[in-house]
Amino acid sequence: MPNTPSMKQDEISTIQALLTVTSTVYAVGIVSLPRTITEQTQTPDVWQGLLLASLFGVGVVFINVKLCRRFPGKTFYELNSVIAGKFISLFINIAFMVYCVMICSLVSRMMAEFLKALALERTPVSMILLPFLLLIGYLTSGGLHAMVRLVELFFPLTFIVYLLLIILNINHFDIDNLRPVFHQGWGPILKSLKVVPFSTLGFESMLILTNFMVNPQKAWKAGGIGYSIAMALYVMMVTMVVGCMSVEEVSRLQWPVVSFAQQIEFPGAFLERFEIFFIILWTIKIFMTASNYYFYLVAGISQLTQKWNGYIFYLPLIIIFAVSIYPQNFIQIDNFGTVTGYFGMIICAAVPLVLLLISMIFCIRGNLDGKRS
Repeated sequence: MPNTPSMKQDEISTIQALLTVTSTVYAVGIVSLPRTITEQTQTPDVWQGLLLASLFGVGVVFINVKLCRRFPGKTFYELNSVIAGKFISLFINIAFMVYCVMICSLVSRMMAEFLKALALERTPVSMILLPFLLLIGYLTSGGLHAMVRLVELFFPLTFIVYLLLIILNINHFDIDNLRPVFHQGWGPILKSLKVVPFSTLGFESMLILTNFMVNPQKAWKAGGIGYSIAMALYVMMVTMVVGCMSVEEVSRLQWPVVSFAQQIEFPGAFLERFEIFFIILWTIKIFMTASNYYFYLVAGISQLTQKWNGYIFYLPLIIIFAVSIYPQNFIQIDNFGTVTGYFGMIICAAVPLVLLLISMIFCIRGNLDGKRS
């Protein structure tokens, strides 16, 4: 386990790591992803780009796990100094923490905008963000074990509601809305890859979780399966939304998945507002995702300062709140998401690959006692 004393006791099982990865990947992007993809493609070829992104993400999971397995007992923050030296590793660690701040802030802001538009129209965004962020700090203070237990508790509920959302919309599905396939070749599919980076992030979780696992040798299994499940859910949802509502309609909606849920009808006016279940559980899921990234941030601060106390749990919330409130409209939020996605690809995919290659070329590995060999 990491060297910080209070973190040594945080051990998670393989299934807990799997569910944490799935919950981290499959979260905020789902409500707007169908719109952003259809805006780029303007064709029914919306699922092929997601499949390509999924294969890329699984490959990154393998790279991240491979890197961590070379340095038993060390997180990403700790193994950097072994490979790149203290000076360069400091920049890498700070960049990773900045990425965690960016994605945690973006996820929180999107959640606040979502709730404001659908349920809390007269409530300022800041008043939605404050209790949300304070709850994140409180959950993080319980350590990784408390967070993964929350994931275990709510994942089955969110998964059931997701399946019901798909099953109850089967009667609206029209295969013609997904035709023709490859009508304009690979161009629209490659264009769709411009907007999927943010939604496909989450593979970086294994950089932190691998050496918190009771059986780190099963990290590839947990990360690979967890990431694949999340991306399969993405592909299924995007395909169903477009198949039920057409490319033209989806591209005009701010929250296509909410409209997708609203079109569910029950006989006899029973349970007319099914989307309420989706909104509630989706908000919980966003809370879990933001908490995961906040824990990764706090773990980095703890590693750099060699402290693990109440100040670490709550002080970074000030920065996250300031970043969350900065975008002035949906256009700026979307642009922030694009920048975060590309920055995440560099920090969480390209940098670990370079570190892994350096460690393999120069035969750098760690021992169980944490020493370099």
